[in-house]
Amino acid sequence: MRLNPQQQAAAECTGQHVLVLAGAGTGKTATIIGRAAHLLRSGIQPRRILLLTFTRRAAREMVARLERDVGAGSRGVVAGTFHHFCLLTMRRQPKAFGLVDATVIDRDDQLQLVRLARAEQRAKGEQFPQASAILNAISYARNTNAPLPRYLAKHSDWDEDTTRRVLLVAQQYRDRKRQRGYLDFDDLLHRFASVLHKEPAVRARVAGSFDHVLVDEMQDTNPLQWLIVDALRASATLFCVGDDAQSVYAFRGADFRNVHAFAERVPGAAVLKLEENYRSTQPILDLANWLLDGSSLEYGKRLRAHRGPGALPRLMDFDDEWAEADWIAVDLIERHERGTPWRDHMIITRTAWAARALESALVERDVPYRFVGGTQLFQAAHVKDLLSLVRAGLSHRDELAWVRYLTLWPGIGDVRAARTLDTLLPQPDLPQALDTLRAAWKGDARVHEGPRQVWLGRSQPAQVLTDAIRFLEPLLERRYDNWKDRKRDLALLAKLAQRHRSLPAFLEAYALDPISSSEASRLEQDDMVTLITAHSAKGTEAPVCYLLRAEPGLYPHARSLGDLDQEEEERRVLYVGMTRAMDTLILTRSCRLGGHRVFWGGAAGQHAPGGSAYLLEDLPDELIDSQPAPPDPWDDDEIIVPFG
Repeated sequence: MRLNPQQQAAAECTGQHVLVLAGAGTGKTATIIGRAAHLLRSGIQPRRILLLTFTRRAAREMVARLERDVGAGSRGVVAGTFHHFCLLTMRRQPKAFGLVDATVIDRDDQLQLVRLARAEQRAKGEQFPQASAILNAISYARNTNAPLPRYLAKHSDWDEDTTRRVLLVAQQYRDRKRQRGYLDFDDLLHRFASVLHKEPAVRARVAGSFDHVLVDEMQDTNPLQWLIVDALRASATLFCVGDDAQSVYAFRGADFRNVHAFAERVPGAAVLKLEENYRSTQPILDLANWLLDGSSLEYGKRLRAHRGPGALPRLMDFDDEWAEADWIAVDLIERHERGTPWRDHMIITRTAWAARALESALVERDVPYRFVGGTQLFQAAHVKDLLSLVRAGLSHRDELAWVRYLTLWPGIGDVRAARTLDTLLPQPDLPQALDTLRAAWKGDARVHEGPRQVWLGRSQPAQVLTDAIRFLEPLLERRYDNWKDRKRDLALLAKLAQRHRSLPAFLEAYALDPISSSEASRLEQDDMVTLITAHSAKGTEAPVCYLLRAEPGLYPHARSLGDLDQEEEERRVLYVGMTRAMDTLILTRSCRLGGHRVFWGGAAGQHAPGGSAYLLEDLPDELIDSQPAPPDPWDDDEIIVPFG
C-alpha cells in the first residue's frame, strides 16, 4: 500500500499522541491502516494495538486490509467498536466492573421496559411523551454524561409536571434494569468509563494492555467515548483520525470539541492534516472550500483534487418541489439511457420529509431507488396507518390491516382487536363483516364507518384516499408529532392514487413494492439510485450527486436558527453533501413567495428570506454553473402556442 507524503508522515509519526485531520476523500482509512502496518513492522506485538471503529463492518474491513498488507503478522490486533471493546474487557474482569450475571439488552427490550414504566405514570387518554421520545432523552443524556434533569430542562419543551413524571419513568427504567441484571448499550460505555476514572488500579490494568490506541472517525465520539480514550492514554499512545468539518452527529451526542479542541485536551499532541482529495474534481472541492471559508471557526484545511479539473457544479432553480422532482427523475433517466448505471447516481436530501415529492416522481417514472437513512414513504408509520384502513375496507380477511386499524382507536388494544377479528373472519363477505362490526360497536359507530366508506367508493381511488385522510385525521393528529408534514405525505398518496383505476391496483403498485415497480429493480437489486439523507451520506460517494432542495429552511435547517453551534453544524452537513460527488454535483432548490419565483445568491444576488442565514447566499458566480431548469420535456400538460 502506497501512501502520499502527508499520509506517510502521519502513519510514521512517533513519540507523541497524534490527531490526523483527514479532509473528505483524503484517504483516512488508508492512513490508519498504514499506521497499524508501520507499528507492526516496527516490532509492536499485534495484541498491543487497539483499533476502535464505529461499525463492525468498518472493523472487519480494516482488519482484512491490514492482513492483505502485512500478512499473518497482523493477526491478533484488537479491533472493534467502542461498545464491543467495552463489553469484551468487562467480561474478562466481571467483578471489577460489576458485570456478574448481567444481560445486555437491545433497543426493543429497552422500549418495552420504558413502556412498562410509562404506563404507571400516564393518565388514561393523556397525551404523554411516547416511550421512544423518553428513551431518546435518557440515551442522549447518558452519552453526553449529563444529568437527565439538567438535560430535560435545557432541551425539552415538556411542562414541569410532565418532566417530573418522565424523570420517574427514567428512574423506574433504571430500577427495572438493576433488578433484572440488564445493561443497555449506553450502560456499557457509561459503566466502563466510570470505573476507569474511579478505579486507578483497573484503569492501569486496562490501559496497560496496549501500547497504541488507534481511533477512527474521532469527530463522531461523544463525551463518554472521550472519557474512555482519555483514560487509555495513561499508558498508550493515541492516534486519532477524524475531520472536524464532518462532525454532524450532535443530535446523537457527538462532541465537536473532541477533534476541534484535541490539542488543548492532549498537550504536546501532533496535529497533522490530509488535504489531497482522491474522490472529487477541483471545481467541486472549490465550492466545498468556499463553504468552510464562510465559517467563523477555523477548520484550517483546503482540499485539493488529485484528479485535477472537471465540470463546475450546477445550480438549478425551480418553481416548486414537484417541478424539481420531475426534472431530477427525467435527468436520471436520460443519463441512464446514455449508458450510466443507476448505481452511479446519488440524491442527497436534508430530511426524509424533504424527499417526498421526489419519491413520488421516482416511483411514477419507474426509476429504481433505495432510501438510506430515512423511512420510505410507504413504510412510514402514519402512511401505513392510512393504508391499513384502505386495506381493511377491501377485505375483512386482511388480519394485519384490521389489527393496525382497530388499535388506532382509543380503548382498543391488541387483545380487544383480536377478539373483534374472531367475529369478522367467519363472515362470508366484507359487507356482512361490517354489519357484524357495527353491531359489536354500538357505542361508537365510527369504527365501522371508515372501512364502509372505502368499500362503497372503491372504484374511485383518489376520492377514497381523500375521504380516508379526512376520516382518520382526528386520530392520527393526536397520535403523531409534526402532523402538518405527515399530512402532506398523506395528500401525496391521494395524488398518486389519481394514476390508478382501482384501489387494488394502487396498493399493488406502491404498497406492495415500496422501492420501485420497475423491472430493473426486481431483476438487478444492486443497480439502483441511492436516495440518502445528508447525515447518512457521510462515508459514501457517487459519480453523480444531486443535492436536493439546497434552500433556506433546510440549509441551515429552520430548527437550528438562533443557535450558533447548530447553525455551524448545518454548514458541516452541507459540506458533507457536497463532498460526496466524484464527477458531477447538481444542487437544486425551489421556492415561491407571494406567487413569484425567488432566486438566492449567485448572479441573482438576492438575499434569503428572513435574513442572511442561508448558507449559499452570496455564492460566487465563478464557482457555479447557475441556470434555471429547462421545461420538462415529458410534461403532457404543456401548452404550445404556434407562430402567427
